[in-house]
Amino acid sequence: WYAMGIYWTYVTYSIARSVYNTSEPVSDGFRSAVLTNGTMGAFYNAVAFVAALAMMPLIRKIGPRKVHALALVAGGLGMLFIPQMTQTAWLFPAAVGVGICWGSIMGTPYVMLASCIPPRRTGVYMGIFNMMIVIPMLLNAATFPFYYEPWLGGDARNALMLAGVLLVCAAVAVMRVRDDELGTA
Repeated sequence: WYAMGIYWTYVTYSIARSVYNTSEPVSDGFRSAVLTNGTMGAFYNAVAFVAALAMMPLIRKIGPRKVHALALVAGGLGMLFIPQMTQTAWLFPAAVGVGICWGSIMGTPYVMLASCIPPRRTGVYMGIFNMMIVIPMLLNAATFPFYYEPWLGGDARNALMLAGVLLVCAAVAVMRVRDDELGTA
């Protein structure tokens, strides 16, 4: 979620720099970046919808942990590639990875959790689990401004690449979860 917070905050700025060669929020190029990001957002959400449905049989076949890790890597690669694109059309293949990741983020962690908690306590555990969304987003808002300029050079493209690296790290962390902890052993 920390990575997604970075993505949502900085993707338009990254597109403005890499595709439209501007960092000026009042420029025509930046307005074009906003529109491009809106189109790309609709596209990756459509991909997420299809990917979420396609993941269901995969989750049954190879397990939620592996599917989620692969989806996180896809999102990480997409976020790493978006800042490298200099033409609008090339943003969309990278957005496929973000869409696959988003499709998994919206459901697979809940599948993993639901398989290892007592059914009568599902509501309590899901509520606690939702704090794992809120807390990283709050940490993002509280910490990112402190290192955006000094460590990332105030460049949104670097922020997106950091988000991509964080998603790949999340995939590694997910793979460290044992299947028997998920109730699927």
